[in-house]
Amino acid sequence: MSQFKKHVFICTQGPYCCFDGDTEAIFERMKRQVGACGLNEEVRINRAGCLNQCGHGPMLVVYPEAIWYSGVQADDVDEIVNEHLVDGRVVERLCFHAPPGNNKHVDHYPPEVQAFKDAAERLQKEREALRQATLRLLKERR
Repeated sequence: MSQFKKHVFICTQGPYCCFDGDTEAIFERMKRQVGACGLNEEVRINRAGCLNQCGHGPMLVVYPEAIWYSGVQADDVDEIVNEHLVDGRVVERLCFHAPPGNNKHVDHYPPEVQAFKDAAERLQKEREALRQATLRLLKERR
């Protein structure tokens, strides 16, 4: 049996969702609303990395039902919490119905967003290389 009845994962680290809405505000508001409804022991709210549905964001998914929501804004959070998490009714107007797999739709983003994504990927690679070098150095010192 799971520790929580439901898990909500909110894309807060993907390369595009943050350009579609304030993902951190969605996360913070969801945490507050779940707490206000007394659901902290039943519902876990988590930040997620990229959910691989770029261009449809901000995205969130509720498990175990595997209900995906797209285009979510901070103002939608109360409805999702009250309707879905409290009353068990899916918020159809925000549902994302897509087949499994990569459903990215990123052609509409301006070049600056793509440049941001590319820079973030480069920094991530540099960070990983530095981490590996540091681990090697620490291992040599032992």
